[in-house]
Order: sequence, then structure tokens, then C-alpha cells
Amino acid sequence: MTDKNFSLKMNQNGELMQSQSHLHKLTKAKYKPDTPFLWGPVSYLLMLICTTIDLSFFRSLFQRISYDEPAMILLEVSGMAFAADIVAAFAGILAKRIKQGLSKDKLNLVLLLSVPVFALIINGILRVATMSLSSADGTIDSATIALTIISIVIPICTSIGNFSIGCLTYDPLGQKMCREEMALDEIRDYIRRLEAIKKECDSFNPEQIIEMDRQHLVNAKKALINDALILSADAKIQLMEYLGNPTSTNVLSNSHCNDIFNRLNRELQSLETACIGEAIPSSTIEEANTRKRVVNFSEAV
Repeated sequence: MTDKNFSLKMNQNGELMQSQSHLHKLTKAKYKPDTPFLWGPVSYLLMLICTTIDLSFFRSLFQRISYDEPAMILLEVSGMAFAADIVAAFAGILAKRIKQGLSKDKLNLVLLLSVPVFALIINGILRVATMSLSSADGTIDSATIALTIISIVIPICTSIGNFSIGCLTYDPLGQKMCREEMALDEIRDYIRRLEAIKKECDSFNPEQIIEMDRQHLVNAKKALINDALILSADAKIQLMEYLGNPTSTNVLSNSHCNDIFNRLNRELQSLETACIGEAIPSSTIEEANTRKRVVNFSEAV
């Protein structure tokens, strides 16, 4: 499915920037696992399955040989599962760090490996010692021997599986390189933004800015003149309608109105001429006075 989002987004300052998801998209795709089995949640799920299997085997063992309280049996089962599976996973992680040259703590690796090995040896001894408890009369048949072998071998397989999964899925060097490349991407984007700001500063032309401001002022004056002409025309139409009614009485004669409009047109034309040519300081004051007179005249009408 194609990505329909824009590559660039504008921030509050009007600057075009790449979103963080798009900025690191290629880098994350570069370090993406090749198979779903090496994906983080899948590896955790597999290790959880191995630990659950060991919990069931250790629970059957301690329920047979232990007569303590249920809470004590729970602690015994949890301790054996922790020693056989969780510690094995940590040993796999440390082994991968040593292999990639990020750690030299081999003594700690030996200690971590000795914990699941010792726990599995104890499990095998207890299984062999309690073989007679599998039957009511204490006889040991082939089914009892087979069940004991399975109970010894399965925890060994799950412990080795947790060690291997932890060693395969954990890639500290790859994660470190991914973080470094993401940091480089952010630095490159920051440098690009600084270069864009520098180019904009280098291309700054004060004369051009002043000319643009002057042109903006002229356009504003022209817009004011246009508004004044619209108000003048509207006032003329209303007066014509009012004077055209014979029954109405008004205090303004037609000649007096013409004089007022002629004076207003002369002032607007002079203001427009001043806007087209060079702007003088008094033009702003004259423009404001003209607008005020036009507005007052329209309100009076």
C-alpha cells in the first residue's frame, strides 16, 4: 500500500520539515528482521511458551514430592523455572554481547550458564529418585521410565531454546548502529535547515524590501481611494433618488450637492496622483482626512 502522506510538513514558523516517521523510515527498514521469528514480540512469545512448559513439568514434580503449603510449592516451581529459563535467556543475551565485542565479562557468562545447568541436574536427580512414586505399589515399569526421561529432557530442550532465542534475536550492535544512523539523519536534516536559513539570509536585499513596502503602501492607498469612490457613488445614487421625489423636502439644493461632489472628486484625484508618484509624508494625513470626510458625508446622507 502506497503512502499518501506528504513528505514535508510546515511548522509554525513556516519552515518545511520532514516528519520523524518519514525521516527514519528508510533507516528502520534497513534494520528490519528478515524473518518474523526474529521479530521482538514473536521471540518473547516463544520464550514464554518454553517457560510455561517448564512450569507445568516442575509443578507436577513438586506436587508429588512436596507436602508444604500451596504458596511454598508455587515458590519452588517459580524458582526452578526462573533458574532453568529466565537465567538461560539472560545468558544468551550476554553471549551475544561478548560475540559482537561489546562486552568481555566471560566470568559472568559462566556463572549464568551454571545456574540452569545446576537446576536441570537437580531436576534429573529428583525425577530419578521419585520414579517409584508414579505407581501405587512402587513398581517401576517402562511407562514410568519413559515419563521420567521426558520430564528430564523437555526442560533441557526449553532451556537451550531460551538461550538460543535470546542469543539470536538480541542484536545490540545492530540496534546501536540503527540509533547512530537515526541520529545522523536528524543531524543532516538540522544542517539542511541551517543551510536554508543561511541562503535566505545571504539573499536578503534591504532595497528590495523597502521597495516592496513602498509598493504595499501605494496599493493600500489605492484601495482606500477605491473605497472612497464607491462610497461617493453610493451617496450620489441615494441623493438622486431622494431629490427625484417631488413630495420630499430637503435642505440641500442640487447645485450645492454638485459643488460638494466636485470638490470631493478633486481631492480624490489629487490623492491618487500623489499615490502614483513619489509618496510624501503629508499624503497619509490628507488621505485619512479625505476618508473621514467621505465617511461623515455618507453617514449624514
